Amino acid sequence: MVWFDSGMPGNSDVVEGFLRGQNLEQLGRVDEAVDLYEMCVRAAFDSSGPYDRLIFIYAQRAQHPAVVRVAEAAIRQVTTYEDKIAWYERMRADALKAQNALPKAAPKRRPE
Repeated sequence: MVWFDSGMPGNSDVVEGFLRGQNLEQLGRVDEAVDLYEMCVRAAFDSSGPYDRLIFIYAQRAQHPAVVRVAEAAIRQVTTYEDKIAWYERMRADALKAQNALPKAAPKRRPE
C-alpha cells in the first residue's frame, strides 16, 4: 500500500485509504480499517468520514481517550457545518464524562 511507504500521504492517497477502510470495515476487518482511518487523521484529512467511523468504533469499545483525541482532531481539521462540529464537541464531552466516571484501580492487598 503506497500511502504508508511514502511518508505523509497525498490527498488522493488519503481518500483511497478511507475508502479502503470502509471496505475492510464492511468485511468485518475492523482493526485494519481503524489503521487506515487513523492514517487519515494523522494526515489532517478535512472530511468527516474517518473521524466519524473512529469515534463510533472507539465509543463502542469504550476507548474514551481515543474518542476524545479523534473528536478534538475533527474539531480542528474537518470542514463541515455547525451542527456537525457540535456533535464532535458532544462526543468529546460524553467521552470525557465516561472516562472520569470509571472507578480507579486499587492495588490488590496481599493476604497476611
